[in-house]
Amino acid sequence: MTKARLPADPRDMLRPLSLAASGAALAGPKPRGFERRKGARLLEAGAPFPAAYLLTEGLVAIMARAPGGAAAEAGLVGPGGLVGHEAALGAGRATSDAVALTAVRGLSLAPGSLAALREDRPEIHREVMEYALARMAEVERLCVCAARHSIEQRLARWLLTAAALLGDRPVEMTHEQFSVLFGVRRASVTTSLHLLEGDHAIRCRRGAVEIRDLGRLEAASCGCHATPGRG
Repeated sequence: MTKARLPADPRDMLRPLSLAASGAALAGPKPRGFERRKGARLLEAGAPFPAAYLLTEGLVAIMARAPGGAAAEAGLVGPGGLVGHEAALGAGRATSDAVALTAVRGLSLAPGSLAALREDRPEIHREVMEYALARMAEVERLCVCAARHSIEQRLARWLLTAAALLGDRPVEMTHEQFSVLFGVRRASVTTSLHLLEGDHAIRCRRGAVEIRDLGRLEAASCGCHATPGRG
């Protein structure tokens, strides 16, 4: 795979919390390891937080849900990211669904531990707030991306983000999963993936996408994977 510098590495966004969670720095119950299989729902919109999840492996999609039941991607969390950061803001219930796109593992944190950070560990609380702001900015970019950019550009953007999170490993995603994430027809996803494959940016195989050339993929993208002010 041809290497190219990615504008931002989402794994950097929560480094202090990653260190704290590995010890006894958080108040309340000790963080516990967790594993979930592909397709598992970690959070459900409107339901109380069962926990917050600090990922060490895998990908989780944050899915915003419309009143009629339709859903679309509102964020992507990978190793080093936190699912359920809203608990640190005092929220008692999840605002979005969180679905494991791959098998995932990491640390399960008591929601109350995050809420107590403001008083107990202000330096970690500040990092969580910065993370929350980064997630809000991501949602704003995805709104523009969905409204203004082609499916091919959006796929390239998504794959670049996944590459930053997972490294050189193939992305284990089906065409159907992409269609659900983007809220588009599966046939449109298939056509767009074939275009990226024809440009030698990716290689598609059953149930997975291998990134062949990051430079070509970046040229095909809309640039919405970049974090403003970073990189």
